[in-house]
Amino acid sequence: MWARLVSQGGPLDERGGLAHVRTTTLLSLRTHYRHWLRWLQIADPEALQAAPEARPTVARLTAWLDDLAHTRPMTRLSYVQALLRVVSAHAPEQDWSGQYRLCAWLKHEAGRGDPSRKSGRILASEQLLSAGLTHAGTYADAGTTELERMKRRRDGTIVALLAIMPIRARSLAGLRLDRSIIFSADAVIIALDEALTKTGSVWESAVGAPVDALLRAYAEQVRPWLLARGGQQHDAFWVGKQGQPLTQGGVAHRIRTVTQARIGTAIPPHFFRDAAATTLARTSPDSARLIRSVLGHSGFRTAERHYNHAQTIDAGRNHASLIETLKGGRR
Repeated sequence: MWARLVSQGGPLDERGGLAHVRTTTLLSLRTHYRHWLRWLQIADPEALQAAPEARPTVARLTAWLDDLAHTRPMTRLSYVQALLRVVSAHAPEQDWSGQYRLCAWLKHEAGRGDPSRKSGRILASEQLLSAGLTHAGTYADAGTTELERMKRRRDGTIVALLAIMPIRARSLAGLRLDRSIIFSADAVIIALDEALTKTGSVWESAVGAPVDALLRAYAEQVRPWLLARGGQQHDAFWVGKQGQPLTQGGVAHRIRTVTQARIGTAIPPHFFRDAAATTLARTSPDSARLIRSVLGHSGFRTAERHYNHAQTIDAGRNHASLIETLKGGRR
């Protein structure tokens, strides 16, 4: 089934129902579908004798969700959405309305995630930038060994870049020298191709000061030093202490470590995107309109939500100002 779904087909063959899906999304779908099969293997092994499209009845999905009750609503939603995407692509003619009603209920329960998860962890972008600059600057200079100084400069540079350019963690970790990060005499350009963006569209922007200088120092001094230390040679931009390419998990770990040390709270990479949207929204309603472009979204829903947020903030400021004026006029 899976082989047919991802088949690109040929002149006389039909393309699979998931042939158009990007590799990273396919990996996620495969992982979620594997979880479903493992659950069936344990909880309802007889179901594996049935065809794939006959297995996910509403009753079985409900039982699966009961066993996933320890996870967050958004996690449960992602499992069911992935499963339905696979089986509906395999059997598009089948009536999946009952399963999608269950999915709609899960979506309602999940909302936009657990607000408590982000409580106290959505900061202004300038705080995150300051943390990165400090870590790559005075804190790095205070390192007791050359290796420690180089690692601190690298980690601070990662945080500072993400603060002013909140690209997704996969895109940040996937930067390649002279391909997706380009240095010229006039500018440092981040150029993400279709494979590095969620929407599958090209995204490009110049890096502003003072992060431009940090990136140049990292590229000219820190990265070559780390590569030479491990005898490595490749185009991955972010490298570890032995010169090996840093994985997405490795980059995320360093971001959390820096923010924990400099701010007192471990901030995951994705929260930098929330910070950017919040910062723009608090600046002005007009600035909130930039959110779609800054975050590389294909739609306007997130930008509109933050735009409305900005209007509410402005209304609150104006109301407070009016009250102060009225108070001043009293005798």
